[in-house]
Amino acid sequence: MKIIVLPDVHGRKFWEVAREHINECDRVVFVGDYFDPYDFEEVSVVYAINNFREILSFAREYPEKVVMLLGNHDMPYFSEDYRALSSYHCRWSPEWHSKIAAILAANRELFKMAHVEDDILFTHAGCSTKWLKSIHAEPASLDELVATLNALPTTEKGLRQLFMVSHHRGGRNKAGSCIWADVDELAYASMDLHIDGKAVKQVFGHTLQVEYDRRGNLVSCPPITNPTMKMLDTRCAYLLDTETFEHTALLNA
Repeated sequence: MKIIVLPDVHGRKFWEVAREHINECDRVVFVGDYFDPYDFEEVSVVYAINNFREILSFAREYPEKVVMLLGNHDMPYFSEDYRALSSYHCRWSPEWHSKIAAILAANRELFKMAHVEDDILFTHAGCSTKWLKSIHAEPASLDELVATLNALPTTEKGLRQLFMVSHHRGGRNKAGSCIWADVDELAYASMDLHIDGKAVKQVFGHTLQVEYDRRGNLVSCPPITNPTMKMLDTRCAYLLDTETFEHTALLNA
């Protein structure tokens, strides 16, 4: 299976490469974080919202192919209960927050927390055994895990579990949730996700890989990968071969 993976958007347009390759893939997976652009990229709220509307149109044009996951920057707009729990303050005015929340509410059925294809788990930030144990989740299968994760936004307890942040991200929990885990929490064998004694392959974003070059320009760094995980938050789309678990960068024509 060929899957186009679209890491954290944050108002950027790189996702449009999926349109160019839509007939060459079996699935398109957005891993979340559509809003809250980085200040250094100077993306306006109007631009980010219009960009998101285009993503929604794309998802509705290809409903059998496009999967849209939620990230930590989406949840405060998606759920007022989560916003109150996290004490989140919108980067823009309350008026813009309300507009984004209304757009999400009108398209709520398009979104979920997790997705699985060919025994590969897709979430926003990755899922660790340590976090699952901390919320007393012991799924017997990958499908059961996905069902558990997708049910979390429906209860107050689940929202609290989603807002679990480890010290890697300035929090106090022992492990971060599937929308908050730092790549450092998942890049070591001891933190691999195991179900029924078998390591689960994962694809996610959340931890931006950028640096300044010698000329002072901000450039993207390569993804962080190992045999069981791919952290692809590099401001670029990727084509994933689920059979080989190999990825290739996709660039706009």
